[in-house]
Amino acid sequence: MSKEQEKTPDVQDNTNETASLPEEAAEDTAALNQDTAAETETAASEETETEETKTEMTVSETISEASDDASESEAASTDSTETSAQEPEGETPADDAEAPAESSEEAEPDEEVSSDTDKTEEKSSDDKSDETAETPSDNRILAIKSALRQHEEQEEMEHAIASKIRKYKDAKDNPEAAKKEKKAKAKQDKKDKKKKGKNAAPQKKYGPIRSLFPHKGDGPLEVMRKCIFLSSSAIFVACLCMIGDYFWDNYQNAQLSDNLRDIYTQEVEEETEPTEATISPDENYEYFAYLNGAEKLLEINPDVCGWLTIPGTQINYPVLQRKGQEDGNDYYLKRNINGENAHAGSIFMDFRNDFDYVVDHKRVAPNSTNLIIYGHNMHDYSMFGSLKHFINDAEYYGEHPIVELNSNYRRYKYKIFGMIIVDIDDETETKFDYWNQLNFDDEEAFYNYVNEVKRRTIRLNDVPVEYGDQLLTLSTCNSTFSDGRLVIFARLLRDGEDLYEGTQESIANPNIKWPNSYYRWHKNTYDPDAEFVPYG
Repeated sequence: MSKEQEKTPDVQDNTNETASLPEEAAEDTAALNQDTAAETETAASEETETEETKTEMTVSETISEASDDASESEAASTDSTETSAQEPEGETPADDAEAPAESSEEAEPDEEVSSDTDKTEEKSSDDKSDETAETPSDNRILAIKSALRQHEEQEEMEHAIASKIRKYKDAKDNPEAAKKEKKAKAKQDKKDKKKKGKNAAPQKKYGPIRSLFPHKGDGPLEVMRKCIFLSSSAIFVACLCMIGDYFWDNYQNAQLSDNLRDIYTQEVEEETEPTEATISPDENYEYFAYLNGAEKLLEINPDVCGWLTIPGTQINYPVLQRKGQEDGNDYYLKRNINGENAHAGSIFMDFRNDFDYVVDHKRVAPNSTNLIIYGHNMHDYSMFGSLKHFINDAEYYGEHPIVELNSNYRRYKYKIFGMIIVDIDDETETKFDYWNQLNFDDEEAFYNYVNEVKRRTIRLNDVPVEYGDQLLTLSTCNSTFSDGRLVIFARLLRDGEDLYEGTQESIANPNIKWPNSYYRWHKNTYDPDAEFVPYG
């Protein structure tokens, strides 16, 4: 046999050669071939199982490589058996057959020993060949298992996704069952958390309020967080208190105003015309008797000087005047008719004005040419809060052009002819200190005043204004400027004049003269040379 044939023998040649071996060697070889066949069948069965699972192409390729390695190990084991079978032939000389019977009998034990030795060597060589053959095969099997495990994980993931889709569809088809399942799961999670909390390490417990404050064991960030939370909460509570106090104060003021209104209107309705006894026999002066409503209000506060109403609006309040006092224009800014502190304050007349100033039923001073009355611009439209509608609503003036002002002795009506916005901090050429013009020295001063109102008015109307007319000015705050004022101007209704004449066809002023501070944020569109029709 050549060396190449010894390295790669055929299975058929191996079978022919083993026929010439002794019976014991042949049995061992047959057993070894059975083991090799079993291993081959195992590898084949593994290949069949992996093919049945329909794994990816990479898994099938790995199985085929493992089967190739198994066939190589079979060839290696066959080669080892061939080598072990050749060794007894070289150790049994032909001369031993011609030896006497006695020597052959004595040699039998030696042959048995040598055969046992050969068996041991054959087994050891088989074991070595099996070890060399099993090492690459085992690696391939591990690779197959890893691939199978990855495939199983992928299948589990696909199953989980399919389960979620199925749950979503079930929840969509049967929402009530889904809600019940969700509640049951939440209860179970809550129970699990409770169990976990019982088993957790005990911690120092603080009350719900104490836990809001920093305590020992808190980290720097936790302390900072709690401090910020507490300060923010304190500011929030303070703001709530201020807002609550504001609305509560407005509510109380509204209740007080309603009570005063009931007192005043009831007394006025019961009032009768003056009798002969109330008229002075002296023709040189007019006798002034109290209006019934005024007497009731004077009992509450002697500073009451009249009652102001704009029909159809919320303006319907008593007017107070702290006459001749240094704090006359400040006292009732934050006080009500009872002298109590109030955010809304009161409606009050300029302390410098004379308005039916009567002593012993005789007016001792003529009325001021321009009566100025102040009031707060409240957000709930109380006090003078509704005056803003005159500049924001084009129809409002035509619906409410009349102002009614009663003194403690007489009733008066005024027609509104102007509505302007002024910056009281203005010290430029657009300055207009309307509040300092209570009387006019002459006709020119009067017309300068009323024509300046007409240049600045938001809406123009046909109400005529002439020298000698008594004026009424209503002033309140306005947010157009930091110290802005919204001012309404009216003049006394003349004897025999129609109440609404000249008030129903107002138009927007196309050329308004604004304070210079207004032009910081707006384009200056005022044209001093534009056509202007002055009063007088």
